[in-house]
Amino acid sequence: MLRGLSAFPLTPITNNNVDEAAFVHLITNLVAAGVDSIGAVGSTGSYAYLTRDERRRVAELAVQHAEGIPVLVSIGAIRLDDVLAIAEDAQRAGVKAVMMAPVSYQ
Repeated sequence: MLRGLSAFPLTPITNNNVDEAAFVHLITNLVAAGVDSIGAVGSTGSYAYLTRDERRRVAELAVQHAEGIPVLVSIGAIRLDDVLAIAEDAQRAGVKAVMMAPVSYQ
């Protein structure tokens, strides 16, 4: 069970690509602020508009820079096989929890 303050950062996009440096900066600021968990690639993280590879990479970056703070990510997608593949990516990235919107934004 997650407790305390969960922060849900944006996924910065520059020139139609995830701005990894800007995302890492956001995660670093959240760590410094003392949040209890980080919800990356959620609704505020524009998950519905990112490719599977982009979602995987953002999850990896969040875990790598969270300094042990639990990271959760959205695994929502239209197709079940996509949901399962994204869940596997999240598990490999080392996230502690997943979330899935009951309705799709797509």
